Amino acid sequence: MPPTRVLVLTSDTGSGHRSVSRALVAGATGALERGLELIEFDPLVSSDPSLSQVRVANGVHPSVFDRVVGLYGPMIVHAPWAWGLAYRLAALPGMASIFHAVYGRTVKSRIGAAIHATRAQAVVSVHPLVNDAMVAARNSEGRDLPLLTVVTDLVDVHPWWANAVIDRYVVGTGDAARALIGLGIDPSRTSVTGIPLRSTFGRVTSSVREKRQQLGLDPAHPTVLFMGGGDGAGRLAEVVAACDVVVRRRRADVTRFVVICGRNEPLRASLAARDWRGPTTILGQVANVHEWMTASDVVVTKPGSLTVSEALAIGRPLLLGPPLPGQEEGNIPFVCDNGAGLAYRDPTEASILLERMLADPSALWEMGQRTFPLRHLKATERVLDLVQSLVLTSRKPSQS
Repeated sequence: MPPTRVLVLTSDTGSGHRSVSRALVAGATGALERGLELIEFDPLVSSDPSLSQVRVANGVHPSVFDRVVGLYGPMIVHAPWAWGLAYRLAALPGMASIFHAVYGRTVKSRIGAAIHATRAQAVVSVHPLVNDAMVAARNSEGRDLPLLTVVTDLVDVHPWWANAVIDRYVVGTGDAARALIGLGIDPSRTSVTGIPLRSTFGRVTSSVREKRQQLGLDPAHPTVLFMGGGDGAGRLAEVVAACDVVVRRRRADVTRFVVICGRNEPLRASLAARDWRGPTTILGQVANVHEWMTASDVVVTKPGSLTVSEALAIGRPLLLGPPLPGQEEGNIPFVCDNGAGLAYRDPTEASILLERMLADPSALWEMGQRTFPLRHLKATERVLDLVQSLVLTSRKPSQS
């Protein structure tokens, strides 16, 4: 029997949505007994390669929206305040209707084309901008196509995630579930599964020392991992520079810094050209973030939901920077109030807090222990279970 094809609607506006969709695809591919074949598709751009052979024939054409989507990365790096303004304006009553009046037909037609090209029997969304268009595409299909949405934000839920006729929602935390319910989603349609992650984040097979040796790090000395999401945001260069001065005033030779710059090549080149007081590894985009997290004592990062979830899954304490206005704001109290990390307001405070964390190994260990109740290592499997359940339910003959 051929596998059930499931269309997964994702986007590269930030790395979190793509990380979730790829985790789901990998989970289905690694469990063929489920009988699911997940296919990623980005309906927010016209250049998605997965449907290149049928794009024009099915009405997937370029639009001005393609260029708008490309502004997300530069905006959160250089003008996060502008993103915060856009986020809050979009949440005002009536703004969703305006967006869908302008762009909804384009996104809907792309989703419809993808459904036909893949012969999908269910659709999963991991992005708030496509939920209403996904529902509209199903309505145009005139058939009972199961719809599931994975909310990729841990705590804060933008109103554009919510559409009351979507069959199932999965969220990362009880806070997110309550937010969805407050937006009009039936509690019976909402499941707290955690955010889906790649299986490598739930399967730590090496000790810290072993992983450091594998990565060419000194196994006997502390390692700090600095991140800024896929776009290298969060004043990453300033934070690392401040920590280089303060932390290494006493620990110049014994503390290793690892900086992952993501897609931000200018940042990577700039940091690689600097002279550092102590051993420092500068990286661009990497496929083995889980290994670098495993090798680290602390993860210093902006509080993106995926990065936070990944660090919690590995069991690493977090030092969190100022949130991107909007979807990241609730992640700081979620981590800090549960004792799994600290938060800083500026690079100077980051350096002071990091020095304190490294100077007290027992407190750092305790923070790591407090990550355990916050993680959901089986989130990917649980979401795939729900997809299977929706497909099977949709195939049952209706009761007269």
